[in-house]
Amino acid sequence: MGQISIILIAGLLFLFSFEPPETSIEISGAQVVLWTFVLTGVPALLAYFVTAYASRAFPAHEQENLSKRYTFKRFMIVFEVLSLGTYLCNLYLLNLPGFIDKQFAFFPMANLRQIVSLLPLLIGLICIRFTFQCLIIQGDADEIHSRSTAAQPFLTKKHREMLSLQLKFLIFPLIPMFGYLITVDLIYWLPYSAKLFIVEHPYVLIALILPVLAFAYLFAPLLMQFLWKTKPLAEDSVLKQKLERLTKQSGVKYREIVVWQTGTLLIANAAVAGTLPWNRKIFLTDALLRYFTDEQIETIVAHELGHIHYRHIPTYMLFSLIYLLSYPLFYVLIEKPLGPLLAELPLLLTLCSLLFFIVYFVLLFRYLSRRCEHQADLYAVELTENPEAFKTALTNLAVLNALPKSIRRFFEIFNTHPSIHRRIEFVNQWIAKSSAIQRYKNYLLEVKILIALFPIFCILAVLLLG
Repeated sequence: MGQISIILIAGLLFLFSFEPPETSIEISGAQVVLWTFVLTGVPALLAYFVTAYASRAFPAHEQENLSKRYTFKRFMIVFEVLSLGTYLCNLYLLNLPGFIDKQFAFFPMANLRQIVSLLPLLIGLICIRFTFQCLIIQGDADEIHSRSTAAQPFLTKKHREMLSLQLKFLIFPLIPMFGYLITVDLIYWLPYSAKLFIVEHPYVLIALILPVLAFAYLFAPLLMQFLWKTKPLAEDSVLKQKLERLTKQSGVKYREIVVWQTGTLLIANAAVAGTLPWNRKIFLTDALLRYFTDEQIETIVAHELGHIHYRHIPTYMLFSLIYLLSYPLFYVLIEKPLGPLLAELPLLLTLCSLLFFIVYFVLLFRYLSRRCEHQADLYAVELTENPEAFKTALTNLAVLNALPKSIRRFFEIFNTHPSIHRRIEFVNQWIAKSSAIQRYKNYLLEVKILIALFPIFCILAVLLLG
């Protein structure tokens, strides 16, 4: 959820709230295709020129320039917003959904069919993220912008892997959305009486969506292994034996520890997926095994075990469920009354929905996520009793993944994780036995509030939508 692209979500909202403009301008199919290519390519081309300038201004072989390059990466959002703007031109000036609907009329699922109209935005975002990611990884930007031999391939293996990674990061969080669209399309095939019942009782549609959301969380390990190549951690390895002792000490049950194959990208990371012990898996990247000591890996795995111990995955699932319940309330109480006032400005209504999503999943969720990360950090140092190894692991993660150790407080509110500097300071507080971190040993207040709000929102949704 933390990886969800707000720009892509905005594109989805604009797409599914789109109404064909009333215009007498006749545009041929060839013109739609041509201008779609042009509008999609302009932001990506501008991003290329900007990263080319940054690669020359901050040579990658100079270590101090890496932080400058990362700072420069913050401008990526400018080009992503520009890409969203050109996508709106595709919608409202070219009527791209109408063109797609006509070309793919043979496909019976209307809502799922419209996803094809999202491809220009998706391609634009991938290109922009690719150019900026190359700027961060040492040597890549120079490699892209200065190919000296004709025999060199247009895209190296690393570039292809990077493009694939960016595509997966954008697509993976949207898989539940595809499930929702399929559910909505299937409803139209139901008998008329069943469709009428669902229309008159909107909360029934929410109930139909819940299994889709539950599937995404329950079977996340399978989805992750489908998208990323993995292999089991070697049974006879010393590290495997250490991790088994660690998990036994924590009391956390899991099915398997697997290794992500990141190829030439050298991504150092770990993750846990699956809400139930029988399908829960712990993921470690191959770069993590290659460049970190066993003690450091133990602390990183202990951090992931902390997420399981404090039930953070069910917490995130509950957070998503409350959004599904709260959005209809937002629509009935705020968006619907504004409808007549903004009848001639439908874009503003979509912006209201987008603003609600941003407040909920960017400001509120990422605040909760950062608190959960601190809680998992605390669990890691307490379980392993090796805070120095954990602090060294955090520092190495920043170096290998080309992340800044310190981020200004304003920019940190948009991240799912606290900065490396702030996480190390948190561990130092634990070493100093500061009372300020004692509250993290129990379930967070925010989690208790979520649990209390869930039945309240269920009742309100039934009363207002029933």
